Amino acid sequence: MTRKMLHILRDSGLRSRLRPRHLVWSAAIGVALAAAYNAALPLLVSTTEARAAMERMLDDWSGGKSTISGEPEVRFWPEPLLTLPTATIVTSGPEQRPLAEIGRITASFSLLSALRGEQALEEVTLVEPVITLERGADGTVNWQKPRWLVPPDTTVPQDEAPVGDITIENGRVRIVDRMAANGGGIDIAGISGTLKWPSFGGRLSTQFSATIGGEQIGWAFVCEEPLALFAGRNAALKTSLTSAPLTFSFEGTGNLPPQLFASGHLQMSAPSLARLAAWYRNVPDAGLPAGGFSIDTKVDTSETALKLEDLQLVIGGAAATGVLDVQLGSGKRPRVEGTLAFDRIDLNGLPLAALKPAQEDDRVSQMVQAVVGGWRLDVRLSSQEVLAGPLHLTDVAAGVMIDGRRVSLDIGDSTYANGRLSGRAVLSEKGLEQGGKLQASLKNADFAAVLDRFGLKGPLPTGRGVLSIDLATGRPLWETGITDVFGRLDYSLTDGSLAGFDVRAFTDLVRKGEFFSLSQASDGTLDFRTADIEASFGGGTARLDRAAFTGPAGTISVTGVVPYRSGSLALAGTLASPADDDEPLQFFIGGSWPNAVISPLSVLLGPN
Repeated sequence: MTRKMLHILRDSGLRSRLRPRHLVWSAAIGVALAAAYNAALPLLVSTTEARAAMERMLDDWSGGKSTISGEPEVRFWPEPLLTLPTATIVTSGPEQRPLAEIGRITASFSLLSALRGEQALEEVTLVEPVITLERGADGTVNWQKPRWLVPPDTTVPQDEAPVGDITIENGRVRIVDRMAANGGGIDIAGISGTLKWPSFGGRLSTQFSATIGGEQIGWAFVCEEPLALFAGRNAALKTSLTSAPLTFSFEGTGNLPPQLFASGHLQMSAPSLARLAAWYRNVPDAGLPAGGFSIDTKVDTSETALKLEDLQLVIGGAAATGVLDVQLGSGKRPRVEGTLAFDRIDLNGLPLAALKPAQEDDRVSQMVQAVVGGWRLDVRLSSQEVLAGPLHLTDVAAGVMIDGRRVSLDIGDSTYANGRLSGRAVLSEKGLEQGGKLQASLKNADFAAVLDRFGLKGPLPTGRGVLSIDLATGRPLWETGITDVFGRLDYSLTDGSLAGFDVRAFTDLVRKGEFFSLSQASDGTLDFRTADIEASFGGGTARLDRAAFTGPAGTISVTGVVPYRSGSLALAGTLASPADDDEPLQFFIGGSWPNAVISPLSVLLGPN
C-alpha cells in the first residue's frame, strides 16, 4: 500500500512540490500566528475589568465588600484562565468584621465573551480560603443576607450573577462564639469540594470533604428549590454525612432555622460507640464497648414537636422498634415520650467506668449534663430478654424518666428465676459523682437458682419466697465498692431448706460443750416451714438484725454483725427444740464464712 501511494505521488508531481523548506515555512508561520494570538489577546482582555468582575461576584455571593490585592494574570493556553492573588471579604457596614480571606482565585472565561467586552467568569476555584462565622458579644452575626436572597415568589434582580460552579481547595471554616462562657470556637480545616448552582431558580448541589479530629468527613447536599429553602420555605432536599466513625443521611422536605422543619427518611449509624465517643471527645479510649448503633426512622417536625415513627434502633447488638415524640413548647422544658420494644439487651459489656468524665471540661459530660438538666424524658421500655451480670431477666416492662437532674429507671415487671422481679434505680440529683439508690423486690422465685447464679456458697436458706433490698451509695458509681453501700435486706421463705446443715449433729456438738467447726455438722439438710432474715448494711459491716428458721426440728435464731471488709463473723444464736420443757441451746458463731467456728455458751462462760 505504501509503495502504491508513493507511486501515485510521483506520478502526480505532488511529492516534488512538498519540499522540506515548505514544511519549515509552514511551521514558522503557525508559530508566529500562535505568538501573535497570545500577544494580542491580553490587549483585548482587561485585567482591571477582570479584577472588578471578580470583586463584584464575591460581593454578590457574600453580601459584603471584597478587595483583591496584586495584579491578575491571564492565560489563554490550553484554555482561557484568570488567576487573581489574595482576596479579603469584610462586612459592608460601618464597623467592618472579617468574613473571609482567600489565598488565590482562578476562573475560566469565554474568549468570545471577552472579545465582546463581557467579563463572564466561570468555574471559579478558591484556593486556601478561610471563612469566619462569628457571633459577637452583642449576639449579632457577621454574615448578613446577600441581596440575591429574596423570597422565592420575588424576581431576582437582573444584575445579580448566578453563583455557578465553585471549587474549594484546602479551605478552612472558623466558628467563633463570643457569647459563650469560655469564648469557645470550632476550627474545621482541610475542606475541599465543589458547589454547583448554575442559576438561582435551579438546583443547588454540594460535595465537600474535610478532616475533623483526624477523621476524613464527607458531606453532600442537594436541593431542588434553594431560594425557597434560604427564604424560610419548605423545599425538597437530600443531605448526607459519611465518615468512618459516623454516617448520616436525610431525604425529604425541610427548611432552615429559625423555623426548622423536616419531614422524611432519616438514617444514622456508627459501627463502634467506643470509636465514635473517642473521636468526639478527642481522647484515645472512651471506655465504651465496641458495639455500634444505627437509627432508621421516618421523622416529622412541627414548630414545637418532633416525631420519630417506624423507628428501628440497634445499639450494642440490641434491636428495638417504637415511636418517640419530642415536645419543644416555649417556656417549658423539652419533653420526650414514647415506647421502645427491644428483643434483647445485654448490659454486660458496658462498664460503669464509661460514665466517668474524661476531664472537667469534657464535651460528652457537658452534653449529658445539659440533656439531664434541660430535658424531661418519659420512655416506656420492653424487652424479651435483659442480661446484667448474674441477672437474666425475661419479659421485662420498664420505664426511664428524666426530670431536671433526677434520673430513674423503674422495672414494673419482669421474670427472674421463675419469680417476678420489680424495682427502681435512682441517680442522685447532685450528679453521677454522688451515687444513687436501688430498690428491688423478687417474689415467689426459686432462690436456690438465684444463689447459684450469684455464686454464693455455704449453708444458705433456699426455697420460694420474697427478697427485698433497699441500697444506696454516696460515691461515684464507677468507684463504688461493696464497702461503700448502705441499706437494708429482707428475706422471707416458706417450705424451704438449709442445705449443708445437719441440725441433729449440730445439737449434739453444742451439748458436748466444746468448740467445733460448722463443717462437722454439714452432712444433712434442715427443712423449715418459715425463714425470716432482716439485715442492714453500712460502713463495711452487715448487721444481722434477725434470722429465724422454724421447722419440725425447732427454731434457730441468730443475730450479730458480719464485718464483710474482713469476712469475719460475730453472731449469737439460740436453738429451741419443739418440746417446751427443753432448755434452749445458746452458742456463738465466729471465724469466717463459710468456715465458721461454733462456740457453745457453756464453753464461753466456763465452770461455775
